[in-house]
Amino acid sequence: MAFLTNVNPALAAYLNEADPTLWSRVYCPGDRYNIKTSNIAESINSMLMKAKGYTITYLIEFITKKLGRWYWKRREDALSLITTFSRGVEFLLALREHYADMMTVERIDGWRFYARGGQRDCLVDLEAKSCSCGVFDVEKMPCSHAIKAVKSSGWHMSTVVEAYYRKDYVYASYAATIIPNVEHDPIGPNIRCIPPIPKQKPGRQKKYRWLTWLELSRKNGSKPRKSHKQYMLVQNADSLDILNLIV
Repeated sequence: MAFLTNVNPALAAYLNEADPTLWSRVYCPGDRYNIKTSNIAESINSMLMKAKGYTITYLIEFITKKLGRWYWKRREDALSLITTFSRGVEFLLALREHYADMMTVERIDGWRFYARGGQRDCLVDLEAKSCSCGVFDVEKMPCSHAIKAVKSSGWHMSTVVEAYYRKDYVYASYAATIIPNVEHDPIGPNIRCIPPIPKQKPGRQKKYRWLTWLELSRKNGSKPRKSHKQYMLVQNADSLDILNLIV
């Protein structure tokens, strides 16, 4: 915010007047993740490009089969994990542990620690699962300061990481099986979706034809957009001979 104030004070004042819980992940009372849902929607739309334009039944069967393959692939991926947490979480914890080894920690009591090093010195509370840097509180995953405190206390890392990061939770997210519809033969992609026949209103139907650009310009009372070629008027035969020589 200090950097933003130096760059654009008006924008910083606007954000201060607004409710920080609506735009700041730190002050959000719930669990807000750094995921752009619009990108997921665009991915789904691109996946449905092959099925658009066909009948509704074919579109539903296409979505059902695609989701079934996705769920099966992710279930198999979760079962193949040999670590406690998912691959992304394990990679992030290993990266933060590398920086935690460069820090020093001072024990205050049975739960609280004071970690020194990194960009700032922080107070870690393992009972409340919080750190003064704010990362531990928001991500529900230990930061480098908390990892240093956990290693110094002899605790296991699974005691401070939220349970929904474990591999069994990843498997449970895709445990449901999606069964395709087998009551009738699948509709092939060669059947196109025909638009419905609209109901005609009573009375004589009006018929209009497409007007040309010149008719539209005259109707609107404006000059035509197309520029006409200018021709020179020949006054006598001598001028005509000169034009013939030029051509």
